[in-house]
Amino acid sequence: MGYKLIHNDHFVSEKTEYEPGEHVKVLFPWIATDTSYNFFIDADDVKQSYINDRMEFHFTMPCHDVKIDYTSRNTMMYDPTAHPDLFGTDPHAENEHDGDREPADKAPLSEGEWDCKLCGNRNKGKFCSECGSPRPPE
Repeated sequence: MGYKLIHNDHFVSEKTEYEPGEHVKVLFPWIATDTSYNFFIDADDVKQSYINDRMEFHFTMPCHDVKIDYTSRNTMMYDPTAHPDLFGTDPHAENEHDGDREPADKAPLSEGEWDCKLCGNRNKGKFCSECGSPRPPE
């Protein structure tokens, strides 16, 4: 009786069903730079390697269906000051439309929060979660 290899279209394998004890090779050819990946494979003896710009997974098919999945997170940071001439804007220049804005009805800042001067987003970290601007000095 064969067991199924359950995965989305981002993974590639020779077959969709394997017998228990059979060697399984699965490829993930979608590796992007500046991206962090976490892979989840429901098998005991998974060996993972990065070969020719793709991930390869090898394992022995257990006596149950094997589910394969992943999560990814882009690790690239946007720096609006890196190219101030991009789109003809300088993030440090006064915006000619700043005076046209209606004041936002925002709650007072809690401890550690700050409002981004570039986009107005409320943040807690070192960089704006919306546009990537650095937190202004205290």
